[in-house]
Amino acid sequence: MKEPEKRMPLSTVALVFGGISIPLAFAGHLCSLAAVFGFYGIGIGFWCRWKASKHFLRYTPGSVRRARIGLVLSAIGTGCALLMWALWASNLLLN
Repeated sequence: MKEPEKRMPLSTVALVFGGISIPLAFAGHLCSLAAVFGFYGIGIGFWCRWKASKHFLRYTPGSVRRARIGLVLSAIGTGCALLMWALWASNLLLN
């Protein structure tokens, strides 16, 4: 018997953390906060991916897609945050 589909837990959280990490990376000295949000989003995104592969067809396609997009956005935001962190630390942005 097929289980009823339900929303994946924390898929929206991964999307929000990924989406907010990108603008925070470029907002002054908030790149460390963006890196933290990005790392949390990556961790939650990988957890969601693991849950989706473990319980195939249990979760709605929209929630799986949100988790995947959140994982990608978190990776991009973390990369941008680490790049901006290096630029601020090397003083290249102030010259």
